[in-house]
Amino acid sequence: MTQTLDQLVERQICEQATGCHGAGDFRRWAAQQGYQFCEVFDWTSSAGDWSFIVSKDGETWYLMFQENNYPRGGFTRNISDVPIDLQGPAEAVLEYVAELCELGIPVGV
Repeated sequence: MTQTLDQLVERQICEQATGCHGAGDFRRWAAQQGYQFCEVFDWTSSAGDWSFIVSKDGETWYLMFQENNYPRGGFTRNISDVPIDLQGPAEAVLEYVAELCELGIPVGV
């Protein structure tokens, strides 16, 4: 399926406004939202459907999701409204989130 001219223009305007063009621009996008800290939680999807933890202060963390917009270009990124219920260094929070996911417990919803 091909993109319409309107979709391509919309994508270009969005990319120019944010400067976040590809899958690897997640850190820049998080920083634009005010999050100084961004750690990868899961980036096993070759399509760029990845998840992260982000923080403004290095103590209170939130989940951030990135989803490929296929068949349109670009990515949609969202940060959860609810902080992860464990504060502390990134390594401890990443381990905690991984344990919750293994148990099937929803995180950051």
